[in-house]
Amino acid sequence: MHIPRDPKAMAKNLRQALAERRIEITHSDSLEFVARQLGWRDWNTLAARLDRPPLRMPEGWNVGGTRGHDYEMGLDPEKGCAVIRYSGNDAEPMPGNRRSGFGTLMQRFRADAYRGKRLQLQAELKADAVTGAATIWLRIDGNKTRALAFDNMEERQSEGPLTGTVEWQDRSIVLDVPPDARSIHFGFYLRGDGSVWARRFRFAEVDASIEVTDDPTPQRAAPTNLDFAAVA
Repeated sequence: MHIPRDPKAMAKNLRQALAERRIEITHSDSLEFVARQLGWRDWNTLAARLDRPPLRMPEGWNVGGTRGHDYEMGLDPEKGCAVIRYSGNDAEPMPGNRRSGFGTLMQRFRADAYRGKRLQLQAELKADAVTGAATIWLRIDGNKTRALAFDNMEERQSEGPLTGTVEWQDRSIVLDVPPDARSIHFGFYLRGDGSVWARRFRFAEVDASIEVTDDPTPQRAAPTNLDFAAVA
């Protein structure tokens, strides 16, 4: 689902193309057809979005994600911080197989100054009607973008991703930066529907008294259900 540069022109072209085939539709119907084809509930909903100015991108940040085009990302002028919101909140319901998609605002920088150190990322998040997850994330990459350490808080039992509607919450990730680290990547993302706001990102070097938050240790002591006989 997206917003084209000129949906009215698309509606006009559609009407003309149908007229050439002796199929007559009204201008209003052609607008409705174009809106539905683009994934919007109706023309009035799409027209309202056309009147809303696009979000400005904060300097130094980049857009990413598996379905980044389904999300609006940038600076929220009302709250004075960054926001990611699912563009389909006013559109047709998102199919279930797309609810795992996410959009992220992110940065990356060289790891040179942090190699061999323990690094803490902190930020504040606020969520509205989030159906999937709203969270910060941190990844340490080695040569050829090989991930050496990663945490997006989604495996935590407490103080993890935000869901539903939640006021400002502090979140933190702590990772060791290996000697062979090449780059550090971080940001925040929204998975599923809703909106998430982020502010006050900050990094700090911490000592060994602060535990890392990623846990690569397997939870099981032995393999299980190898014949698939057990069903959850």
